[in-house]
Amino acid sequence: MENEEKRMISSYEVTQSIHIGKKEVVFGIDEKEEYPYLVCCCTYDNPLSAEWVTDAVGSDDYLEAMQMFTDRVQEQIGIVRAEQEQFKFDMTPFTIDDCIPDDKCGSIVDKVVVINAEVNRHEYRHSAYQLVLADGGHGALGGRGQAVFGTSLADGKHARWERCDVLGEIKPEKMPVWAKEALAKIQSQEKAKKSKSREER
Repeated sequence: MENEEKRMISSYEVTQSIHIGKKEVVFGIDEKEEYPYLVCCCTYDNPLSAEWVTDAVGSDDYLEAMQMFTDRVQEQIGIVRAEQEQFKFDMTPFTIDDCIPDDKCGSIVDKVVVINAEVNRHEYRHSAYQLVLADGGHGALGGRGQAVFGTSLADGKHARWERCDVLGEIKPEKMPVWAKEALAKIQSQEKAKKSKSREER
């Protein structure tokens, strides 16, 4: 559409962007600049900014800049491949059939829930990125909110999901061995944190 708002980074109009893994690789053009071609990366995990621009490089050579752009995309592909190679288990996504269905009303705190694979970008639509130990948020408590906070069993990272994206609690018989081991480790770490907190009071 002609009226569609252009995406800008500083004075550069974004003409190409590819989001792979945890970074978006961006190509921008401002023909009025000394270096009219910009290549940079954007991340979205900085709490102080919706879009955090890093590793920005300018060039006056279009092909050189495009080479940098494609090199960075290839680098991100390599990083995601390396991440996934550490998961030595079946990566077939879990479905609703693997879950105790979620009624969206009750509490799921302290339960291992399955996140709908389809809400993830394509490179993350695997079982490794679906199992989460829920630990808080209005959505997790069954309130009016949607926020579900929890820890991913695969990589131990704490993040936020939406209650509408929760398929349900994983059925005990469907819980893989790696997930049981990861859950035990996370619970042990949390227990140690609480114990240390009590000692410091």
